[in-house]
Amino acid sequence: MRLARLIFRGHGAGLALCVATFALMPAIAAEDSTPAVGIAVRDITPELPIRLAGYAGRKRPADKLDHPLLLQALALKNVSGERFVFVALDNCEVSHAFMQPVLQQIADQFQVGRGAVAVVSSHTHSAPVLEQTLTDMAQPSPTEREAIGQYSRLLRAKLVEVVGAALADCQPATIEQGLGRATFAMNRRVYQGDKVVFGDNPDGPVDWDVPVLRVKGTNGAVRAILFGYACHGTSVRGGDDWYVVSGEYMAYARQLLEAHQPGAAAMFLTGMGADSDPAPRGRLLDAKRHGLELAGAAISVLDRPMRPVRGAFRLAYEDVELPLAAPPGRDQLEQDARSQDVHLKQRAEAYLKLLNASQPLPVSVKMPVAALRLGEDLTFILMAGEVVVDYSRRIKRMLASDHPWPIGYAYEVPCYIPSSRLIKEGGYETESSLIYYGFYGPFTGGMETLLLNRLEALVSLARTRP
Repeated sequence: MRLARLIFRGHGAGLALCVATFALMPAIAAEDSTPAVGIAVRDITPELPIRLAGYAGRKRPADKLDHPLLLQALALKNVSGERFVFVALDNCEVSHAFMQPVLQQIADQFQVGRGAVAVVSSHTHSAPVLEQTLTDMAQPSPTEREAIGQYSRLLRAKLVEVVGAALADCQPATIEQGLGRATFAMNRRVYQGDKVVFGDNPDGPVDWDVPVLRVKGTNGAVRAILFGYACHGTSVRGGDDWYVVSGEYMAYARQLLEAHQPGAAAMFLTGMGADSDPAPRGRLLDAKRHGLELAGAAISVLDRPMRPVRGAFRLAYEDVELPLAAPPGRDQLEQDARSQDVHLKQRAEAYLKLLNASQPLPVSVKMPVAALRLGEDLTFILMAGEVVVDYSRRIKRMLASDHPWPIGYAYEVPCYIPSSRLIKEGGYETESSLIYYGFYGPFTGGMETLLLNRLEALVSLARTRP
């Protein structure tokens, strides 16, 4: 069923009215039936050398491999036929442009609904650059672009393949959940006079929760372990380790969990911690240290009694338009286009190209969001973008009775998603990061209220019983 809602969106001094649509799964026949679960895994380790994503400062491709990169899928299937697929990807992120042909092929081959496949990027900064996904941040050479293109085509094919394999694998299951704690995430916004800079802020907000989900087959064997954490994949910050392919701390945790529970697939679902970094950081050894702590937190949950998760799932999905400040005029754009900063120059040139073609400049950013509710016991809150920790903390308070599990970097990453507090304070997450994503900003201060209101409405829809 398709429904429409009216959202008032402020822009400058005026008030605009836009219509947002969302998809709601049809009424299901057996609300108390736990979904069947399917699991699939594919290797997506690149051929070397290849450029790595996440840092503009890298000067050359990676030439070493620490461990394989994986693509994992977990499919849910209700007894009435509705399906949803989590895809856990060892990569920094994917863009709308990168994902659209993949999602179209998946829809054509497997007839899954809009919003029913959620790719969750781990946000490791030690995986390959992808096409149309912050590609120019690395300033690759033509030869490097060719390697990026080859890897991107491989990954797109594997995404379609792993979703199909997970859907074909659906089997009856029992599901349990629990919550642990790991303390290596540290807020990275440090206040120096009237500026916000990168650093370690032990007094800043963080989310140290480690949510864990265990999936068992009918024979009692553990088939999958889902776990999450709200922190950047930036343990490696320079030196020779900067040029090593790695899944970062989350992949090390995954390896340890799979060693603890042989035969199970451990899948990491990234939380909302875009303004948190691992501490300490610098080397691969630091990533392994944090992976050990995260795995220990998850194992402590798995080794205790866990709460059952029962009932069919319901999905509510929407694309929310987040309002930007008014774009600059031609004079400012032409000035920026003469900048010595190549990234600032490229952003301005893209806007000037739109102006010269008499096309409108961006005044908002589209952000996919969803609520996936499993019976009465658990609600996944999925948000696209690099979502800062303020949202995770507010969601857990606002939706406490719905047992929320906040997930960021879901579906795609259009840019950072700052809170109202960060918009007032400024800094990288609010302002300069938009240069790499190709937008002039910042977002308007009302975006947090708009976004949380839409999330609350989606949860209400997913909560509704026929």
